[in-house]
Amino acid sequence: MKIFLNFPLLLMVVVCTFHLSCNKTGDDFISKKIGDSTFDKLADEYVAGYLKWRPQSGVGLGLHEYDGKLTDFSSGSITIELARIKKYKKDLMALDTTALSSKAFYDYKILLNAINKDIFDFEVVNSYKNNPMSYAGVFDVNIYIKRNFAPLKDRVRSIISILNEAPKVYTDAKKNLADSLPEPYIKTAILIAKGTADFLGKDLLIALEDIKNDSLMKEFGPVNKKAIEEINSYAMYLEKEKLPKANKNFPLGRENYKKMLSGEMVYLEPEKI
Repeated sequence: MKIFLNFPLLLMVVVCTFHLSCNKTGDDFISKKIGDSTFDKLADEYVAGYLKWRPQSGVGLGLHEYDGKLTDFSSGSITIELARIKKYKKDLMALDTTALSSKAFYDYKILLNAINKDIFDFEVVNSYKNNPMSYAGVFDVNIYIKRNFAPLKDRVRSIISILNEAPKVYTDAKKNLADSLPEPYIKTAILIAKGTADFLGKDLLIALEDIKNDSLMKEFGPVNKKAIEEINSYAMYLEKEKLPKANKNFPLGRENYKKMLSGEMVYLEPEKI
């Protein structure tokens, strides 16, 4: 039996099949490009807000629009930041992840895990309520000395701007902290605070010896002295007010530890948990 192939028809079938395949591939490409663009915009907005609330992290990353700025540790500010984080988690969860390229999907997972960790720190660990270390090292301005990213006089102005916030930071800290705190946290916070005050009173002054701008140093002197007083006062507050009422409730516990690990993208085998 002979089979006669209709080559024009066969060619048409092949061409149509190829055309449909190309269209599908093209549609997928366009879809993923749109999906990636939507995710990128969301991620950029989140990171911008993240650094705005944590300007010292921005300086550490070399983003000097954050120079001289400090986190607002008031309870209202903390509440607003947590709400912002939760909003972006909700927005991320609403994204169609099938419309993301593989690279964007990995970025998505990393960002979502980072957000979950932040929520864990705010709500479970509750660092600003339970951990006095959250405030003890705030005035470590060493980065403005060891990194030569601007003329020293400009970096000193940033240091002055930060140290000026010391009274407010420790007023907020005392309002935020729980009545009874974990003992190891208190003792470590005292050491950090005293170390920071020691740095400001000794090493920082040595590092600024070569500055010839008298008006700038006249402004710096009283601000630095006041910051040292505030930091030492905070250490004394922890020693006198918090240590006598300290508790032993510092362990995370089994369930919270599991939650923390899940935020670190660690897989736990059920039988080994």
